[in-house]
Amino acid sequence: MKKAISLILAAMLLLPLFAACSETPANDPSASSNPTAASDDVQAEPAEDVPETKLKDNLPADLSFGGADVRFAHMSGKERTQEIYVEEDDGDALNSAIYARNLKVEDRLDLTIVSVPADDTQALLRRTAQSGSDDFDLCAAYQYYAMGMATEGILRNWNDFQYVDTSKPWWAAQFTEACTIGGERLYFLTGDAALTMLRNMATMYVNNTIYTQYFGQISDLYSVVLEGGWTFDKMSEYCENVYTDVNGDGSADGGDIYGYGTTTLSMLDYSVAGAGLRWCEYDTDGYPYVTINNERTVNFVEKLYHLLYENIGSYIAAPSVEGEADLVNKFKSDTLMFLPFRADISERLRDMESDYAIVPLPKYDEAQAEYSTGVHDSVSVFCVPITNLTNADMTGAFMEAFASESYRGVTDVYFETLLKEKFARDAVTAEIFDIIKNGVYFDFVLLHSSSIGDIGHMIRDVISAKSSDFASTYAKKEKVVNKQLGKLIEAYKNVG
Repeated sequence: MKKAISLILAAMLLLPLFAACSETPANDPSASSNPTAASDDVQAEPAEDVPETKLKDNLPADLSFGGADVRFAHMSGKERTQEIYVEEDDGDALNSAIYARNLKVEDRLDLTIVSVPADDTQALLRRTAQSGSDDFDLCAAYQYYAMGMATEGILRNWNDFQYVDTSKPWWAAQFTEACTIGGERLYFLTGDAALTMLRNMATMYVNNTIYTQYFGQISDLYSVVLEGGWTFDKMSEYCENVYTDVNGDGSADGGDIYGYGTTTLSMLDYSVAGAGLRWCEYDTDGYPYVTINNERTVNFVEKLYHLLYENIGSYIAAPSVEGEADLVNKFKSDTLMFLPFRADISERLRDMESDYAIVPLPKYDEAQAEYSTGVHDSVSVFCVPITNLTNADMTGAFMEAFASESYRGVTDVYFETLLKEKFARDAVTAEIFDIIKNGVYFDFVLLHSSSIGDIGHMIRDVISAKSSDFASTYAKKEKVVNKQLGKLIEAYKNVG
């Protein structure tokens, strides 16, 4: 079986090379062997007349809102604005898809999308509720800070809205499940309507130059992944064999070659998610209780400690944005083999000369059924202010159309065209990205971490303190955590 998979992988890896050889004129002076020599913007290809096969929504065909404005609040800034609205079709593939999506939604429902940027969407939502003003219809908020607002009585329940169908694939089913409290209250949604969800998926980048130097063909690693054997222990074994004292000074420093690099911030969270650690379960009434303190978690934290502090092949960068940039630069300069990061880092690696591979974050062990993908908590979540009383039908119809058109159009361009084809360096990456996306998971306790003493950062805190003793750390905080979770649940029950 392994030999068969290796042969298939080898053939897939050679496809781009054969295509390049057959399509590039031998004497063309403009031809370049550098796959990243193109301009920074990926240009849209000419449209083809192909039948649409992806699932459509069930909105009535005769819905019309008489040219009304849908006022969509969102965080300011280029990326957050692009997620909702672009001024024009400038030829960039992603912008073209977003522009086309918005036109389709506007034409279908006879309405106009109005962008309402805000520096602080949480403050905007609270201010709007307090003043009773009707300044916008819905909002794309920052997940980590937004979730606590569900208990403040300032948001409307999505389950009260006509037209929104959370069973459809354009809504992140596990997010919806994790956000539904007591079986009925749902104040946030996310999914294909949030480009940040795709951009924030946790992935493991592999520097091919280093990997092939130490271990041989990258197809061998793909075989391990596709056969389900890509585990944390396996990755740690690779890293133990990758360290070079570049300047020969006998000291491990930032200039040396390492097998693995991380900070002690969100990059650790990606590994926790990959190992399938779960923070809560639910009682018979649909309310969560914390379950993170178990043997699996205790053992994994010990594995993580060993990798970071007892494995010569590991490099820990400063716990900051600068530290993350340091890791990206090391990866690009062929001094770092494994880099756990978000999928959007692919956009920053387009000028990297060496090829790289992409694999999921490793499993806890081979008994773990599937690869598990964490999503950075800056993902956009959609909510409706309590002041939206007269535009509810339009808001529900718009949200469903916006999400379904994103699923059929924007997601395909970003995920299928950009991540899989334009940014990828080999044919196997497409299959790997499908595995990564299919493994995306959310958890009530993690989503509400800011309201529960930042429990989601507890493993970070243990590792940052250079400790491997999760159980003792949790025991010190257990009463407080359970008390805060209890208050949060009661607050949910008391929201009208």
